[in-house]
Amino acid sequence: VATILGVSSVTALSITTPVLADSATKKSIYDDQPREFPATNTQPPTRIIALLREARHEATTALSMARIHGQMVVDRWIHTEQQVADLVRRTVPRGESLAPGIIYVGVAALAGPIFTGRRNFVVRGLSPLVFGAAAAAWFLPGTSAVVLRNVWGRYGDPAAIDRACETWQGVKAAERQLRRRVAANVQELRLSLQQGRGFGRDAAVAPVAKTEEIKQVKEVEIVPEATEPPVRAEEPQVKTETKPAQLPLGFKSKP
Repeated sequence: VATILGVSSVTALSITTPVLADSATKKSIYDDQPREFPATNTQPPTRIIALLREARHEATTALSMARIHGQMVVDRWIHTEQQVADLVRRTVPRGESLAPGIIYVGVAALAGPIFTGRRNFVVRGLSPLVFGAAAAAWFLPGTSAVVLRNVWGRYGDPAAIDRACETWQGVKAAERQLRRRVAANVQELRLSLQQGRGFGRDAAVAPVAKTEEIKQVKEVEIVPEATEPPVRAEEPQVKTETKPAQLPLGFKSKP
């Protein structure tokens, strides 16, 4: 038994003893010699290939430049539209519409050279502007006033327009007053002639308003009240009986 135990212990010791490998005999994970690949024969590009390459490059560059310029044109167009819309919004006052007045202004401007066809070139050249301005002042008075004020404010004295408007209003007021005076003098002369008092102004003459009231009163038709017809007295009707005439005895009537 002891012999068996000794042999088994020696065997166990021999099994558990570590064994170290020599580092010189360790294989590398790479190949000993690098792998060689066959070289490909590269030929220089021909003239056709070079021309095609250059043409493609030029076409790509031109296309990109055209795209950039197109985007710039679109941006410029949008900006111009916004400026025009803002200008129209500032120019056209509230309550006034451009259509159809702007059409009438265009037609009047085109009709100017037609009416002045036999005049000299200066009149024919200025006729569209004159006719168009007159039509704009008639069909678009508010817009014309704003445009005139803006133009005059940029190139002239802004206060001159206000003075011109005040002068025009004064002229219109003087014209109305002159018309009233002429009408009053004419009415006074007419009444003096009708009354046989000559051309003097000593007679008291009613003002024009009074005469107009008198005319209106005279023009009123007086409608008479409806009256019932008078009742006639009933006369007694006398009934008379007429007898046929009788001939004397012995006479006969002729057939």
